[in-house]
Amino acid sequence: MKWTEEYKINVHDTDLNGIVSASGILRYMQDTSNLHMAGEGPSYESLFAEGNSFILSRISLSIYAPLHAHDVIKSQTWAVASRGFTYNRCFRIIRGEDIIAEATSVWALVDIHSHRIRRVGEIPVHYSEDDPLELDLPARFRIPSEAKLSLMGERTVLYADVDRNGHMNNTHYPDIFCSYLPEMKHSRVISCMFSFVKEAPLGETVKMYCGEYDGAYYVRSVLPDGSVNAEAEILLERV
Repeated sequence: MKWTEEYKINVHDTDLNGIVSASGILRYMQDTSNLHMAGEGPSYESLFAEGNSFILSRISLSIYAPLHAHDVIKSQTWAVASRGFTYNRCFRIIRGEDIIAEATSVWALVDIHSHRIRRVGEIPVHYSEDDPLELDLPARFRIPSEAKLSLMGERTVLYADVDRNGHMNNTHYPDIFCSYLPEMKHSRVISCMFSFVKEAPLGETVKMYCGEYDGAYYVRSVLPDGSVNAEAEILLERV
């Protein structure tokens, strides 16, 4: 069973082309998942109060058509059968009769004090499940050597970037990464895949690397110790 919420698109979620950015779409999706958690339990807040938090590991997002200010949408989410140390969740956004965007995601439930990853079932959850989505995207990706990543700049994680976990919120990454792509002024994201490797805490400075290969952009953010923060493959379409 899918959990469904209705929204009217806020004009402040649109970009310079007048369409909702990839980060904006993720925010509607994940707000729906927070409401799903609150509706069926345990909620995000109750988990956090007990020292636990869901942390995003991977997400694949396909955007089939643009969303605009004041569009009315239905946002759906549902849990997918999970095991081991990974929780799976899917998302869908619908406008009228049209599917506008879909996403699959993999999460870890983490003890925020010890950073220990909790096994599925260790803490009971009651989120309704449905069949997994089959997107035209691979479950994983790697940045090809042919992309030849180049340093594009540095970015400090600021107050506006972080959530209650004290590190950059995952919904901020698409817009931040897209800020380093030369084509964004006249383009929209049609798909993106993100892999989150290591947290970027408040006050940290990350180096941003970008390259292009076979029609896709690849972006990597690197922490001061040289470890990878996050990686992405992004496909664009001219608007």
